[in-house]
Amino acid sequence: MLKSRRTSRRSRDCPWLTDIPGVAMNLPPVPDGVTGRPDLVRVNPRHTLENDTTCPDQRRAAVRPLIGPLDPVPFLTGPLQEFGTNPLQACLDLVEFEGRALLDTIEHLRASKGVLQRWWSPAHPAHLQWTEQVVERYVAARAAEQSAAQASGLPSTEAVAGHWVFRTELSQAVDARGVRQYEHTIPGRRYESADGRLRDLWLTSMGRARENRPDNEKAAIAQVMALGGVGPKPRFAKASSPRPSTADNPPQRVRVFDFGCADGSYRKILDWDAAECRRRFGQHAAPAFARAASSTGARPGGACVECKAITGCDALPRTPDLWGGRPTVPPRPRRSLSAWDLRLYGQCPAQYHLTRRLHVASLQPEGDGARRGRAVDAWLNEAHTLRHPRGCRNVPGPENPEDWSAGSHHVEGDLARQGAAMLRQHQALCPLDRLGSEEQVLGQERVTVYVPELDVVVISVPDLLFTRAGGWVWRETKTEAKPLWEGTPLMTRYPQLALGVLLLASGAKGADPSRSWVELELLHAFDATLERLDPGRPSVVEEARAVIAELARPLLNDTEYAPRTGHHCLGCEARPWCVPGTAFAADHPDDTPRQEAMHV
Repeated sequence: MLKSRRTSRRSRDCPWLTDIPGVAMNLPPVPDGVTGRPDLVRVNPRHTLENDTTCPDQRRAAVRPLIGPLDPVPFLTGPLQEFGTNPLQACLDLVEFEGRALLDTIEHLRASKGVLQRWWSPAHPAHLQWTEQVVERYVAARAAEQSAAQASGLPSTEAVAGHWVFRTELSQAVDARGVRQYEHTIPGRRYESADGRLRDLWLTSMGRARENRPDNEKAAIAQVMALGGVGPKPRFAKASSPRPSTADNPPQRVRVFDFGCADGSYRKILDWDAAECRRRFGQHAAPAFARAASSTGARPGGACVECKAITGCDALPRTPDLWGGRPTVPPRPRRSLSAWDLRLYGQCPAQYHLTRRLHVASLQPEGDGARRGRAVDAWLNEAHTLRHPRGCRNVPGPENPEDWSAGSHHVEGDLARQGAAMLRQHQALCPLDRLGSEEQVLGQERVTVYVPELDVVVISVPDLLFTRAGGWVWRETKTEAKPLWEGTPLMTRYPQLALGVLLLASGAKGADPSRSWVELELLHAFDATLERLDPGRPSVVEEARAVIAELARPLLNDTEYAPRTGHHCLGCEARPWCVPGTAFAADHPDDTPRQEAMHV
């Protein structure tokens, strides 16, 4: 175990403190809806990741730990642990820093039910099973890598009982961003050679080990490894020591490994010297960090769940009493809710908790129906983006119906033939045929609203959303091997339709319910069906409210997430750690998973 070392380092080692081309500096330091001191910015590699779901205002508030909501929010915990790797990391701390034997650590995990820190909630039984397996895999993978490294002439590395933190010097006055101090932290498990010349970092992926990570993320990690000093983990809402935190004997080489929790695999994703770390940081991470601290604008979506400025955000529509739900007692942390959440929870609460909240993943292959459906969806998304005057009517299907791809999805054989036939069926139902050029067409558009009394962010992503004659049309396209069964109400079978009705009826996207529709396009290999629901009819809205309430009420109030066995167990990603699910699969060895129309 290595001790802390600190010395001074000038802010010139952090090039994003100066102006970055294309990034404004003289801006209000925080968005509306928050209060506190904006003069400390604390960033980690996650803040360099940017995509179409990134919200600049949420991120600008997130990197300033000393600000908070105008209305103070109490610290809330759920009934079960909801951070998938927390028990894993705590177990590894016992092994690496306290010298506990692996079997003793696992016994302690079981006896404590995962409560390895006094403020933690217990872990789900399947979460404990998952953690037991992954702890053993990690210890074995780390030992294998160290054996190979020493055989190649590298020194061994020891676990570092602290966090690598890189801080700039305090200045007497704030800069143009209103910031007095910048801090960089990184996740993962830290290791260092006895002479300090080599540092290793191990990151975890929930599935297989990742072959690579984005350049921005790698550069941000490497900068802290090359320059950061060893010290306590910065407290989330407290200012850190003003002393700069930099290694007095900077390492000459840093390596980063990615560990796959699902199979115990590991991959080396970078191996750089100090000069390369600095060059990559200036090229990739510095501009991304500057945008994180300075960019403005709101983009409602998943980021709303963690947003400190949600009360001051005008871009997020409020939809009180969306389905008539009641607040959870006792209150829970803010959550998101989607049609996919409702479908999974309706099948099995344990499956929902493990895959949607904890994000555990096995190597269970996806079912044929889901693979085919994703390929068809991707093909249609690409075709609709092009906005042909006749929609898809005259767009040819796959050149080779026996083997084709769309986006990252590939199908062949029977699945490819079925999918190509479904694309032909869609041609007659494509809603973009002769749609006016002045109309909006949004493929896979994220529709987000906030239910304030429940503190729930509702997120829905229709396959196609477009305007027509002053209203919005919400189109869901699903693929199934069998025709629609009339014994189940449409919105009960497809709760995303019920959610679409409620959102359009509430005025989401500025919709006029009397001019809007929710449509289901159901594609089969030899037939197609188009069904419409009117969000302007009170009876339709009431049915939708009843459907969503019946699914959402138990989900939001559940405290145990007990397994519910059934045919879905055969394709469940969490089954390897679920005792009832494993038993069900063993009793049904000749069955095959049914995953038709589950890609919502």
